Amino acid sequence: METTRLICGMHNDDIVDEIQALSAILCEDQEFQVQSIDEKEVMLMIHPHQIKNHLITLTVILDIKSYPVSSPQLSVQSSRLSRAELHILDTLIEEEAYKLQGQVTILSLVEWLVRYCNRYEEKTIPTAESLAGDAEHEYTTIVHLHHIRSKIIYVKTLSQWFRELDLHGVLISYRRWIFLMVSGEKNNLQLYLKRHRTQNVDIDSVGRPCKERMLTVLGQVEGRLDAVGVLDEVELNDSGKDWSTYWKSRSILVSIYQKFIQPQIGQKK
Repeated sequence: METTRLICGMHNDDIVDEIQALSAILCEDQEFQVQSIDEKEVMLMIHPHQIKNHLITLTVILDIKSYPVSSPQLSVQSSRLSRAELHILDTLIEEEAYKLQGQVTILSLVEWLVRYCNRYEEKTIPTAESLAGDAEHEYTTIVHLHHIRSKIIYVKTLSQWFRELDLHGVLISYRRWIFLMVSGEKNNLQLYLKRHRTQNVDIDSVGRPCKERMLTVLGQVEGRLDAVGVLDEVELNDSGKDWSTYWKSRSILVSIYQKFIQPQIGQKK
């Protein structure tokens, strides 16, 4: 009764409406709880029963004065996932919340979490059919980078993002041109592009961390790269030897090179 009274007395109708909706929809035993509430914030605990094996607990903290203008604070817990896997999941759900900023978001985030975790569970024991389906729905995005000041920082940052988002790519340098090809599921590619435009990835002329301001997406094709590692690095020259050796062993790169990269180089020579 005390919790109900406090909820109804809040001066934030969006939070009240959302709690009422969550209570009605997540109505199984222990599936949804208002963990705590005071004059500043509300803490919610959610155990979505639609997730196979009841794998996940989602903790949500809402700022009473600023939600939904401000994004909720989110944290995922699970005894079955590693620390690295939980970090990836925290990052992805925070990015999903950022996309919904300004809207009431919790129910949408729970639905996203259910879809993600059930898909994750299915992928832990892949079948031949699921692997073939994944390949059919993977894409490769081709990006032109204007410059890289600190290659060590740039490559380290990209490699970390690719591991977190289950992507892999090839960084190609030729004369003054720098191209990046990135493969993976379409949603993860979109998350990567958002990071590349909004988070620090390089340093500026005086050595301060900076964002990528001049990234150009040249296009996207269906299919995955057969890259060796998370991020392969290739430096090509004019002799033709490196070009032929690299392209012949990687079929999709031939069409990508001819369609996107060769025209760029030809226009600016």
